[in-house]
Amino acid sequence: MPNRQALEKLAGNRLHFGASTSSPGYFVEEARTHDFSFSSCHSPSPAASAISSRSTVPDGCLSLPEEFHPETALPEKKIEPFQLAEEETQPSTIVANAPGMVFQYIQGEDGRYALPFVSDQCLNVLGLSVETLRSNPELFMDIVLPEDRESLRRSKAESAAGLGTWNWEGRLWIESFHDVKWISLRASPRREEGTGVIWEGIIINITQSRRREAELKESHERLREVSSHVMAAREHERIRIAQEIHDDLGGNLTAIKIDLDWLSRHIGEDDAVLLEKIQTIDRLVDRTIDSIRRMSRDLRPGIMDFGIVAAIEWEAGEFSKRLGIPCEVSCAQEDIDLEQDAAVAVFRIFQEALTNIAKHGRASQAWVRLDTCGSGNDASGCVLELEVRDNGRGITELDKAKLNSFGIRGMVERAGLLDGKLTVSGAPGEGTTVLLSIPLAPEENDTLRDPRPGSWHE
Repeated sequence: MPNRQALEKLAGNRLHFGASTSSPGYFVEEARTHDFSFSSCHSPSPAASAISSRSTVPDGCLSLPEEFHPETALPEKKIEPFQLAEEETQPSTIVANAPGMVFQYIQGEDGRYALPFVSDQCLNVLGLSVETLRSNPELFMDIVLPEDRESLRRSKAESAAGLGTWNWEGRLWIESFHDVKWISLRASPRREEGTGVIWEGIIINITQSRRREAELKESHERLREVSSHVMAAREHERIRIAQEIHDDLGGNLTAIKIDLDWLSRHIGEDDAVLLEKIQTIDRLVDRTIDSIRRMSRDLRPGIMDFGIVAAIEWEAGEFSKRLGIPCEVSCAQEDIDLEQDAAVAVFRIFQEALTNIAKHGRASQAWVRLDTCGSGNDASGCVLELEVRDNGRGITELDKAKLNSFGIRGMVERAGLLDGKLTVSGAPGEGTTVLLSIPLAPEENDTLRDPRPGSWHE
């Protein structure tokens, strides 16, 4: 029997033909999966010339009758993998459904350029029909706002020179929408001999994301303005409270001290108990006056009236007196002209840096550098730098990442309100460095041009 012989041969060495009490012919083996192919010599149909089957044999028997006719057996239905409809796999359909305008741009070796292919999204993205843009590619440059055209040319030239990805974001004036749109252009270049540089890419409308970015930036600026106003109001309130403490409480305590001195001179020496009480009250008044001076100084140091350099040197000296930690101050200039709010902010940052040394630094020495640096006579590049360094245990990244690091956050916020930058660096056993850098000249804000028709064309 040819089919039985083929089955026995294909089953392998583990398939055994034997006898059974219930049927004369059985194939018995361990449970495993086999692929069997049978060739039919009985069927006249070519489709039935071969039958493939895959089955798992349990711990039992696999039996075939003596006379097996494959042409009468139904083959197992094969499940084909999922396939997309033919029309959905066409490149034109994929390109048409892309979330942007797909294009091919050619810059010829003779300097001319063309747009051989533009997808149907051209109308939605650029407000131009495919035929209009392909017939006149210069229209794309015309709708780019004048202030963004140079960056477009530069990005294209850099991509062509190095055959790197062409990345550009800019604004377009869409006449049909009477509005400005932001777009993002991404294209991959290749160079072909006799043709030039060819880019294939996509242009996507990113107006909504840009508007959200602008709203977030505006919200951030408003928060900065509020924070700046709150800090300025707090400093003014500190000045007011310091003046009232100095004038009212200080004046009253001075008057009490004068009266105590009068009493001590008019009480006889024989009343020792009363004299001792007057002296005790006098010492208490002296301590209170010292406390008032300290509070007034903390609220608003009077030394600030003499400039930021004098204030820094004085505060460093007070720090050394209180804690016994030498604090060396280095400044190349006798004074640095700062606005009052800026001077107060720099002084508060310096105070916080010294406070951190006292609380966490475990340092035995501190160094302070206050200086200005810039490029020549260019005032826009002149900055003030304040560096506070110690030889303590050193701050770690974990310390800076703590949620309750309000001292560092306060310094960073104050520096940001001055359009400056503050960094805190250090390493275990190597000390900590606080570096503040703020511009001395206010930066001019760029004015936004009003994109009106007629002013875009060069």
